[in-house]
Amino acid sequence: MQQRSTDGFSIVGGNMLKMLNATSMHRVDGLATRRYAIPSVILMENAGRSVVDVAASKLDGLEGKRILIVAGKGNNGGDGFVAARHAAHRGAMVDVLLTAGADSLRDDALQAYEMIATAGHPALRLIPISKFASVRKRSYDSIIDAIFGTSFHGEIRGTLQSIVRWMNTSPALVIAVDIPSGLDATTGKSAPCTVKADVTVTMAALKPGLLLGSGREYCGEVLVADIHVPEELILSVGDDIFAAERQDIIEHLPVRPATAHKYSVGKIFALAGSRRFTGAALLTSRAAMKAGAGAVVLGIPATEFSTVARRTLEVMPLSLDATVDGTVAASAGKMIFEKLRWADALVIGPGLGRNKETASLIRRVVSETNLPILLDADGLNAFAGLTALLRKTKSRNIVLTPHAGEFARLLNLPVKDVEEDGLSLAQKFSKHHGVVLVLKGASTIIASPDGRVAVNTTGNPGMATAGAGDVLSGIIGALLSQRVDAFWAAIVGTYIHGRAGDFATEALGERSTMASDIVKQLPSAILSL
Repeated sequence: MQQRSTDGFSIVGGNMLKMLNATSMHRVDGLATRRYAIPSVILMENAGRSVVDVAASKLDGLEGKRILIVAGKGNNGGDGFVAARHAAHRGAMVDVLLTAGADSLRDDALQAYEMIATAGHPALRLIPISKFASVRKRSYDSIIDAIFGTSFHGEIRGTLQSIVRWMNTSPALVIAVDIPSGLDATTGKSAPCTVKADVTVTMAALKPGLLLGSGREYCGEVLVADIHVPEELILSVGDDIFAAERQDIIEHLPVRPATAHKYSVGKIFALAGSRRFTGAALLTSRAAMKAGAGAVVLGIPATEFSTVARRTLEVMPLSLDATVDGTVAASAGKMIFEKLRWADALVIGPGLGRNKETASLIRRVVSETNLPILLDADGLNAFAGLTALLRKTKSRNIVLTPHAGEFARLLNLPVKDVEEDGLSLAQKFSKHHGVVLVLKGASTIIASPDGRVAVNTTGNPGMATAGAGDVLSGIIGALLSQRVDAFWAAIVGTYIHGRAGDFATEALGERSTMASDIVKQLPSAILSL
C-alpha cells in the first residue's frame, strides 16, 4: 500500500481530495454497487484490509501483536470484523468486543461476522459487551474503533460511553475506522464522549468533519484508503468541496515575468489602522509586501501618521483626515478614491475602528470601487445588519475574511451556530451575496459564489494570536493585486499563511508565536512551494 503525505493528512492509494459528507458518501456506496456492479461486500473487504495495512505499518508488523477491535452493529462494525480476520491471518492475537448481539447484525456486517464466528481461528476471540470488565484489564498494542461510522449523530451513552472513555486513556495505538465514533462526519461536531484516535483511516474520500470543528482534535493523522470506488463517481456526487493541497497552490501562484517592475506586479491601497490599532495596519501592509505586492500605500488617520511613518520602510504611509476618535474621517473620501484609481486592489478594514462615520465611509468605498477588494475586521463590522449592500457593489471580486465571531455578527446568529455548521453557512452566504467567504478557524473554510468550497490544511494552534488575521488580509490582498482569481487568491493566501505559521511555530513553539513571526516566515513558506 502506497502512501503520500499531503500537509495534515495522507492518501493511502489514489489521489482524491474531494470531500463527501455523510449523505454523499452513502450515495456513493450505493452507486458503486448499482452503477458499477461492485458488490458492497467487496467494498467492506477492501475497507477492513486497509485498516489492517495501516495497523501493520504503524506497529512494524502484526506478528505477535495484541489487537482489540471494538465493533458496532452497522457497516462500521462490519469493517471491523473484516479487519479482525485479516489481522489474525497476519499473526496478531485479536479480541473483538461486540457492542451488540449477533441478532442485531444485518447484510454485509452479518456476513463479515459469520466469517470470523465460524472460522474458529485460534488467535481470534469474540467477547460480548457484558464481559467488557475483563477486556479493560488486558493490555493491547492497538485498539481499533469500529463502533459508529459516518452516519452517526447524537451522543454515545451507557456502557459504550465507558468503553470510549477507557479507550481514550489507553496507551495503545487507537485507530478509527472511517471516523472516530462520536464525531459528526459532515460538521466535525463532537459528542460529549468521542473516541480520540491516533490515526483515522477514512474510506474512499475525505469527510468534512475530519478537518472541521473538533475533527483535528479527535482524528489524529488522517489516512484516506482507496477501496476501489471509481474516482469519477466520487467526483460526480455531492457538493464541490475539497481540501487544498500543495500542488493546487503551486498551480495558482502568480509567476513574475522577467520584465516585471514594481508597478506591474501588484499595487495595493490598504485602508487600515486607527488610534490604538496601528499594529493591524502595519502587519497587513508588511504581509502584502512579503507576499509579493510591488507597492503598498497605507492610508492611515492623520493622528497616527507620525507613529506609523517611523515604523515603515517599503510601505508608503498616506495621511488621511481623522475623526476625533482617531479613525479615518468621511472627508478623506476624495483622497481615498484618487489612490484607488492608482491601485490594483483594495485591502480595507484591519484596525479601522467602529466609529459610525468611518463605518459609513467603509460602506461607500466598498460599494463604489470596481477593484478587487479584501474586506476584513472592522470593514466587516461596518456591514453588520447591512449585508444586502454587498450584492450591490461594483466590484465582482470581493473576499471577506471573518472569524466565527465576525461572521456571527454578519448573520445575526449565535457564535455557537457558526462553530457547529460553518461550512454550510459560509457556502450559503457566499452564494447569496456573490462574494468569496473565508471563514477563519482551525481549518479555514473558503467558499465561492458558484458553490465550490475549499478547506485549508495548513496552520496550527500557535496561530491563535492577535494580528494573525491581519497578516492573512495582506497576503490575500497581494494575490488579488496580481490578478489572481478571488477564490484562488483566498485559497492560496490561506494556505501560505498557515504554512508560514507552521514554520514559525516549529521554530518558536505554539505559546511564543506572534503575528510578526508569521510575517517573517512568509518567504520560507513561499519558497517551500
